[in-house]
Amino acid sequence: MRDKILVALILVLFVLLLAGLFYTQIIRFGYYSTLSKNNSIRIIPIDGPRGNIYDRNGALLVTNRLSFDAAVIYRELDDRTRLVTVLRQTLGMSGKEIADALERAGSRPYAPVTIVEDIPKEKAIRLEEASFDISGLLIQTRSKRSYIYKETGSHLLGYLSEITEEELESLKDYGYKMRDMIGRSGIEKYYDTSLAGIDGGIQVEVDSRGRQTRVIGLKEPQSGKDVYLTIDIALQETCDKLLGEHKGAVIVMDPNTGEILALASHPSFDPNLFVTPNTSAERRRLLTDNAGRPLSNRAISGLYPPGSVFKIVTASAALETKKITPLTEFICTGVYRIGRAKLACWKKEGHGPQNVRSGLMNSCNVFFCNTGRAAGVDALESYAKLFGYGAYTGIDLPDEVKGIAPGKQWKKMRMGGAWYEGETANYAIGQGYLAVTPMQVLDSMSVMANKKGLVKPYLVKRIDKTDTPSGKINSIGLHAGTVNTIRGGLLDVVNDENGTGKRAKVEGLIVAGKTGTAQNPHGKTHAWFAGFAPYDNARICIVVFLEQGGHGGLEPAEIGHGIFEEAKTKGYFDIRS
Repeated sequence: MRDKILVALILVLFVLLLAGLFYTQIIRFGYYSTLSKNNSIRIIPIDGPRGNIYDRNGALLVTNRLSFDAAVIYRELDDRTRLVTVLRQTLGMSGKEIADALERAGSRPYAPVTIVEDIPKEKAIRLEEASFDISGLLIQTRSKRSYIYKETGSHLLGYLSEITEEELESLKDYGYKMRDMIGRSGIEKYYDTSLAGIDGGIQVEVDSRGRQTRVIGLKEPQSGKDVYLTIDIALQETCDKLLGEHKGAVIVMDPNTGEILALASHPSFDPNLFVTPNTSAERRRLLTDNAGRPLSNRAISGLYPPGSVFKIVTASAALETKKITPLTEFICTGVYRIGRAKLACWKKEGHGPQNVRSGLMNSCNVFFCNTGRAAGVDALESYAKLFGYGAYTGIDLPDEVKGIAPGKQWKKMRMGGAWYEGETANYAIGQGYLAVTPMQVLDSMSVMANKKGLVKPYLVKRIDKTDTPSGKINSIGLHAGTVNTIRGGLLDVVNDENGTGKRAKVEGLIVAGKTGTAQNPHGKTHAWFAGFAPYDNARICIVVFLEQGGHGGLEPAEIGHGIFEEAKTKGYFDIRS
């Protein structure tokens, strides 16, 4: 009887053994096969470097540098105590930081998981030496973005940061993956798909100790496309230097083509701070400073009243609708009265009799209040839009805003009220509901610089070997007499001894322009200067805007002088004048 029980037990155990083998070899084959492959085959990623960015003369502005990362393959770690000691001594990591890093690595036990990024070269060499004794520790190389000129031109170049999980969900179909760096602003964002490289990798087979035995496959990485800008980095440096500690913007453009030669916005920032994932105190400040808004590009995203630079539009509207002639005069007594309200001219004793040309030269508020009311709010709105206000300029940068070119219908829809004559007078001198960007003011001034119309501003001349379409002048249909009359006033603004913009005057160069001082309910007045040179054959058109900068005829005009001097030194006026 015992023998029968023993035989039956052996048979049961044998059946269980066969069942176990069947389950392991047949049913669970796919699972264990995958584990086996993962344990013997390793994918080593190779970064596809991002394209370089150059200025108009071929000077390198943004490139890539070699970065060293420490990674571990969790399944291959055989001496964690030694690993912890090395990481503490070499990188100064705390116990918690190491524990958190190993926990991340444990979630993908058979793949290299980065635990520390952008290690200094000397420390990377020490870790590489230690990796010979610590199985599972790897030193990998990646390319990191390098902004050579740091804060100079930061808003036009932009910056990168790591893609978020939310962004990845919507962008993964376009080839993006975790840990990819994507453009957050400027050229880096607008041309992200052109600049981004395509990653490659090597598939290798390793033995039980993690040593490479053979290469199974190779996918070559592809570099991103190089981008060549219209920017002149020397002129850009001058603009950033002249803007200094001021909050504001400076833009320089060829008024015939729309090529942006320089674009500065302050406060600025160093894009290199965003390349590494470590959140420094300075990086946190940049992201949370709502008062200074250092990451905001004031040149295209800041909205301000234009003040007296808008008087070009007012004069055009009145002349084109024949409400005044070039010889029409209004008497300035220092105050313009409308009902019980009054608008003061900056010259308390008044300018006396003023026409269009002298009114522009003196920036006389009383003359332009009269002129604006003669033209009417509908004409002011129409010509403001004709000069590009209330619309995108179309520059190849992200986050441009349209601003506001108000009118009767706009106010009714926005505020539910009627338009008043006092608002027309305020409109005529660039105040009230009118809100513009420095880029729009520059494009508006280009009409007087090229004597025809608006140009579409742009920053990229070429992507690799493919030229981008050059800009063209879009005529706004002003009569030659209107243009010549206004240009004469702009000439006097800078060159007459009483002109409000005489500080912009440059020896040996005929400069024309317009100053502006705009009321600001939150503090000191905003200050503007917009101008062009040479007068007869303009090659440079500029705008200078200082937030709470006082009077346009002071520092903005002086900055304008400095820009024109630099452009003269660089031969911008000698080549095609």
